[in-house]
Amino acid sequence: MTSATNNPRRTTPLPGWVLPGLPAAIRDDLPVVETFLRHADEVLSPAALHTMTSTRLSFANTLVEKMATERWQIRLGVVQIAADGTGFLSFEINAAGHEMSFGVQANPPMDVDRVSLFRDTETDYFAALLDGRFDRQLWEQERDQFEAHLWRGRAGDRVFGWTIARRGRAFEPTIQALAAGRQPPRELILRNGGYLLRNGGYYGNGRMGTRAWRGYAYDGWPFQSPYHVDLLTLYLWRLVGFVICDAAARARSKSAVQLRPQVKRYLGVGNSSGLGTVAALVRWPERLSSFILPREIALAYATSRRAPLEPTTVRSVAQILLRAAESYALAPDPGEGLVESRHLVAAALRQIAARTQELAGEPDMLGERPWQRLLLESEELDSREAVDLLRSFLVDAYPETGDLRRVPALSAAQPRQLQPEMTIADLRLLVETRYSWVLQLDFTRDAARHFFWYRSEENGENRRGERSVDIGVERETFIDVAGSVRRLYDFLQALPEETTVGEFLLGDPEHTLAVQRVQTAEDNPYSEVHADICAEDFLASDGIRTFLAILGLETATPASRRWVRGVFFRGAPLPEDLEQGIEEDWRFPAYEDSAAASGGEDAR
Repeated sequence: MTSATNNPRRTTPLPGWVLPGLPAAIRDDLPVVETFLRHADEVLSPAALHTMTSTRLSFANTLVEKMATERWQIRLGVVQIAADGTGFLSFEINAAGHEMSFGVQANPPMDVDRVSLFRDTETDYFAALLDGRFDRQLWEQERDQFEAHLWRGRAGDRVFGWTIARRGRAFEPTIQALAAGRQPPRELILRNGGYLLRNGGYYGNGRMGTRAWRGYAYDGWPFQSPYHVDLLTLYLWRLVGFVICDAAARARSKSAVQLRPQVKRYLGVGNSSGLGTVAALVRWPERLSSFILPREIALAYATSRRAPLEPTTVRSVAQILLRAAESYALAPDPGEGLVESRHLVAAALRQIAARTQELAGEPDMLGERPWQRLLLESEELDSREAVDLLRSFLVDAYPETGDLRRVPALSAAQPRQLQPEMTIADLRLLVETRYSWVLQLDFTRDAARHFFWYRSEENGENRRGERSVDIGVERETFIDVAGSVRRLYDFLQALPEETTVGEFLLGDPEHTLAVQRVQTAEDNPYSEVHADICAEDFLASDGIRTFLAILGLETATPASRRWVRGVFFRGAPLPEDLEQGIEEDWRFPAYEDSAAASGGEDAR
């Protein structure tokens, strides 16, 4: 048995800036909790990125919690939808007294197999999220700007962002089922990704003249947390799919039925993201650390809990393990070896659930720290993803850690400044401690410099090329953290230890960015992906998956090494739930009342 004072894992001390934001339960037990905090080598290794999953502290989940706590009102305004699903609709949103609106243009449907490109001038849906009550004339100006200029248009000063979406494969079959008087069967939903619409992109935070996040990230405003505004549009796209399917079915048949609430909750909104999300992981190291840190603190709190555990908590973990096992068992295997077999994950989850159920009946069976012991046992199974899901559910099991959602906002308030007074001796020590993983990489092999990253001239999109094949190396953007830190470290070896960083950079300013990143890592323990991102063997899909897990994506499925698909908000409360303050345990939902949902007597 492992105790808090005999923990074999390398741990990481908490930075001082995060301490004022810790929930009371964690502050009261901080000396113990801190010893259970995992080291960055374990959290951000390529193997860890390959299986990272979302938690209750992911941004989609904290947005839903905020909407339910504040009882947001999201109400349908105008609905003008034809039998083919084209037309217009709008929503009015009251976010704890702050009014917003969302207008949607539904265009003639494109082929669902058509590959969307950033430069495309056609899309199934266009929408704009506006500050204030809905103004049809203002919204039409935004739509016209988009249609005339695409991503080179200019948004008005009331616009949070433009967003587009595509129909999913389940969309038309769902309308057909509803028009025939039936609910869409579970098999149809699962076979087609678990969603009706999929996100095509959100463009805000200053792009095209939209409102920049820091301009409205204030206390009392709805979007103080990063990414909440982006993810609200995803939540709204989910609702748009429901509204259009219902309206189109009504327009086709007088005997049409509407989507039942149980079916709606089972549906999410699809998403597919590419290489730009890897660049986002690298661009803001302190942000990455602030996104990972809440999860790791909450996990340390959970794993440090002593026996006997609260039986209801243990049973709730067992229940969501079983729901996740069912979800993985029903999900199709994507192949290509980019993720673990869904059936392998499901089998491991069932084993962990069985062990958890035993723990509920016999509280002392796993010793002093039951959750830590269960994790160690689970690591002996064949599925690393199942173990990461267990970690995720342990984070979810202790609501007293919920205030950790404030950590990203605390981090954003920290200034990122170069420390010119630091000595070369201290800088070298920082590299040796925070970047020891870099010093273990072999940069002499050709594969270490295989890829370069750049921004395309046509639209500023992040792309990746092969150095030996592709043109554009002269437009390479910074993503080679490992290489730059290694070059810095090698250069430092010839410098006197008492030399200051300021004196060093006056003569060699090309190392400024690397020095600043190393100094940033001192107070941001999870600030770097521990991998050579330019290397041939680095899977970009692992980095994409990591960023999407931070946002709240479930069941990540790489479509290739460059793209990852998945679903947001599957199981999340509906607007009528939010108004009542209802936010139950909604991850990995079960398909309730499947007989009726598939067309039984009460399906109407």
